Amino acid sequence: MKKQILTELESQSTWKLFGLSLVTFFVYAAHYIKRQTKVINANCESRDKISDGFIVFILLISYLSLALFIASLFVDETHPIARVSNFVDRLSHLCYMVWGFKARDRMNTILSSEKKTKNWFHGLWTFLFSPLYFNFKVNKLIEEAEQVGAGDAEEAV
Repeated sequence: MKKQILTELESQSTWKLFGLSLVTFFVYAAHYIKRQTKVINANCESRDKISDGFIVFILLISYLSLALFIASLFVDETHPIARVSNFVDRLSHLCYMVWGFKARDRMNTILSSEKKTKNWFHGLWTFLFSPLYFNFKVNKLIEEAEQVGAGDAEEAV
């Protein structure tokens, strides 16, 4: 089960996610969140699923944030559009953080992780780098599982 969900969650390098997110003003990160949520929800009990409504809200707020950012480039800093843009940006980042903690909790449950183990998704890094840390941690766990698998294969020979 552990290897299966990690393989399903694997999508790209963290640097690629970071770069594409920057270029798209984090709209790409919202689509990444949507993709990962589908995989997480498929491996959770129904009461633990991350709400589809919350994911739609993240997508909407991300596109709104991008549109307002573009609009704010053409107005003065004191214009209401600029102020609304700043508010929506903060709301977007807050949603990413909330998703990060929801995904972290689900993954720690799915992987039966305990604090201070390699499988544990850490709260501080989730707080600081939500989707980026999630992607990094998934990639790291896959890499470690492959190293363990390679070691088992060498012992069998």
